[in-house]
Amino acid sequence: MASKISELVTGQKIEVQLASSNVPARFYSEFIGAVKDRWVIVNMPDARKYKDVRELLQEKTPVIVRFVLENESGEICAFRSEVSYVISHPTKMLFILWPSQVEHRVIRKGRRFDAFLPASVSGQSVKGEEKTFKGHVLDVSESGCRLKHEKPEEKLAELWENGSKIALKIEQKNNGDLTLNAMVRQIKQVDDQIELGVQFMGNQKEQVNSLFSGSLVDIDELSRLESPK
Repeated sequence: MASKISELVTGQKIEVQLASSNVPARFYSEFIGAVKDRWVIVNMPDARKYKDVRELLQEKTPVIVRFVLENESGEICAFRSEVSYVISHPTKMLFILWPSQVEHRVIRKGRRFDAFLPASVSGQSVKGEEKTFKGHVLDVSESGCRLKHEKPEEKLAELWENGSKIALKIEQKNNGDLTLNAMVRQIKQVDDQIELGVQFMGNQKEQVNSLFSGSLVDIDELSRLESPK
């Protein structure tokens, strides 16, 4: 199932773990592209955050690569391979050998429902700063949701990363405000907004049930945004 790699989009966050290291050495980076049946190409990790890891990245270093696909079923994928080349120009990149197999499993427990609910997103950014943004939930499932929020001034790489913990305060007209703790699993920029795929953290069954028991679409808010200004 190496075809799963073809579903990756440029700039998508991926996790790379050094399989030969005696200590947990892993980093998050961005998918640049692929040459089918030859290489998967990713950015070198940020020197400021992963200096020690960068020194271990050499040709033939075994790695485990993980990424999340936000498709209809929602899947987490992983494969084992090794570094083929480390390129310095025009920018530092890792060429990872194309894997013979990609393991994958569905991460959503049930069907995903379209939604439109005003919400705020709060959490500590990659730079260690507390951030809060206004946005909207776009769809939900029992295990997570997809949402958009306003684009900040800083670079996307300095805001969230795979694994960032956030709090969602969702406004429901009939059920009142609902707060859910979640973990960021996918980040991308869409036009002038940031789109997040997040996974709800454990022990929140009551809150998630409350979310589904109310209306998933705020008609007044949707009408307000769609009306001509």
